[in-house]
Amino acid sequence: MKTTPRKTVELVAALRSLNRRVLAERGLVSSASYLLADDASTVCYEERWESRQDLEDQIRSPRYKHLLALMETATEPPLLEFRFISETRGLEYVAAVRGEK
Repeated sequence: MKTTPRKTVELVAALRSLNRRVLAERGLVSSASYLLADDASTVCYEERWESRQDLEDQIRSPRYKHLLALMETATEPPLLEFRFISETRGLEYVAAVRGEK
């Protein structure tokens, strides 16, 4: 989310407050808020969930409504992405790609 230098501190504080509230939620893998190293006016917020159902439960929650309201304060339309993994592989994938047995 793009913000003004004056509003950055307030936005980060609000996101940290949301982060503290989400830490106890079932299914949470991780949550983070941070500034881009090369653009301190861009605030990022990320959550990772164990399942699609856990994510959807959160999207329906009052806390998520608060997150959406914070996103509306951005100076530019924010980027919102949902990434779903259909398959997870380990070292066997590296071996297969490299043609090793």
